[in-house]
Amino acid sequence: MKRSLFMIVMLSMLTSFMYAQSKAPTDLPNFSVIGNFLGTHTDSASSFDVQEIEVSYQHYLYPSVKADVFTAFHKEESGAVAIGLEEAYVTFSDLFGVLVPNYTYNLGLGAIVGKKRVGFGKLNTLHPEQWLYVDRPLATQQLVGGAEGLAAEGAQLNYLLPLPFFSQLEAGLWTVAAHHDHEEEGEESHSGVEYENKLFNSRLWNGFKLSTNQELELGLNYLIGNVTATEAEDKADVLGVDLTYNLDLNRDKYLLLKAEAYQATYGHEGESRADQLGGFVLGNLKLNNYYQTGFRYSFLGKHGDEGSSQTQLSLMLTRQLTETSKFRLQYTINDSAEDMVAVQFVFGVGPHSHVLQ
Repeated sequence: MKRSLFMIVMLSMLTSFMYAQSKAPTDLPNFSVIGNFLGTHTDSASSFDVQEIEVSYQHYLYPSVKADVFTAFHKEESGAVAIGLEEAYVTFSDLFGVLVPNYTYNLGLGAIVGKKRVGFGKLNTLHPEQWLYVDRPLATQQLVGGAEGLAAEGAQLNYLLPLPFFSQLEAGLWTVAAHHDHEEEGEESHSGVEYENKLFNSRLWNGFKLSTNQELELGLNYLIGNVTATEAEDKADVLGVDLTYNLDLNRDKYLLLKAEAYQATYGHEGESRADQLGGFVLGNLKLNNYYQTGFRYSFLGKHGDEGSSQTQLSLMLTRQLTETSKFRLQYTINDSAEDMVAVQFVFGVGPHSHVLQ
């Protein structure tokens, strides 16, 4: 299966190059490659990995319809290199206008169809190259999809509310997709929320312009895992709040503050459901066009009366080489695991590389 998927990707890349020779530039899909190299060190182990090579294909099918496909080569815990479909979805920014082409008024109704990172909070929708750190926060890993995030296949409707500020209501129904960070044979699954079968998400995303150089975003999120289960004990409910504050200091400097908080109610097989709290706070300061520095504090509470609370503090320094390449140094202090030093290099080729800026 992996070899077949590899051949399909290679063939599609070759076909794209051959196709490009006979088509006008506006007819060609945007093709990009992003590399993520990561070295880590703890008291007990050191490693260097080509963490991921992401290949993306993006193209407008219609003025308000865009297709995005992301595939990735990545290294599994066993050391084997695998290829997987990260995302493949079509975005309809004006759904009613597509269905009724002669209707000129935009009702503010959009849709996303395909395989997508589920819209819960802001972090889960981001790819690793868009993070301001090398790994997902502790609480997010445990409650929102593990180390790679929560991806699923289905559809989501978006409605832009007619308000004097940006406010978008999102609701989606999904089938949980297989994660490529699955457990090796014989391993136990992680101790956090385990998503399976159908899930439902909703999000109210609001944006406020406080002044010419200040913006505030607020998101209210709700997620139901295993929504088709007949017993309430088999479902997982997660409430979330995310907050983002941007302050432009001048042309080359800005301050970014982010926070996400979660309350999950779930139980493992054969156990009653219990509550668990978690979240993280992030501060990031762009010093100039070359350097950024920041911190991230993550907290994960007990699952009911089980286990113990955990905290994690990470300090980051990023050196931007170009608009599409950067080095990052991160030092993470864990109270329940070994401290870690990580060095990361991320680079991009193609239009999608703008996310590295």
